[in-house]
Amino acid sequence: MNKLTLANIARFWLILFLQLFILKGMGEDIGQIDVYIYPIFIMLLPLQLPLASILILAFIYGLFIDMFYDNDGLHAACLVLVAFIRPLVCALLEPRRGYEIQQTLTRYSMGLRWFVQYSAIMIGIHTFALVTLEELSFSITWLLRLVLTFSLSLLFIILYQFIFPQKQ
Repeated sequence: MNKLTLANIARFWLILFLQLFILKGMGEDIGQIDVYIYPIFIMLLPLQLPLASILILAFIYGLFIDMFYDNDGLHAACLVLVAFIRPLVCALLEPRRGYEIQQTLTRYSMGLRWFVQYSAIMIGIHTFALVTLEELSFSITWLLRLVLTFSLSLLFIILYQFIFPQKQ
């Protein structure tokens, strides 16, 4: 196994641990507001991976999350959505010089401004799909939960990039 594969496996387990044992308990204490950092695993995968592989990884990773959150595929569906739109968002935000073949989409390699834009779009789509499917209605509580979950998740993902910097 190469260094990049080992780094992604380590990231998989680290994010899973953080999400399930730290952030899940915190979300229950606050009420209906949750913090989701698990989409960062899909967001940080190298650009060279084929879309089919990313979709399969997203589905399996989402099922891991669903097992602990007692959902029947809700997180898996939202994570597959994030994996599916990832190439579109990357094309939308592509820098003038383009991407390098083995480039990872981190704050270190792309810059803070690019990473915040990328994360905001990806987490926004994930949070919108997740909260909408959980609530199944559009109301003030839905909007409040959407905004707070999005804000906290984005904040924690940006903090994750500063606490665990991934250098190429």
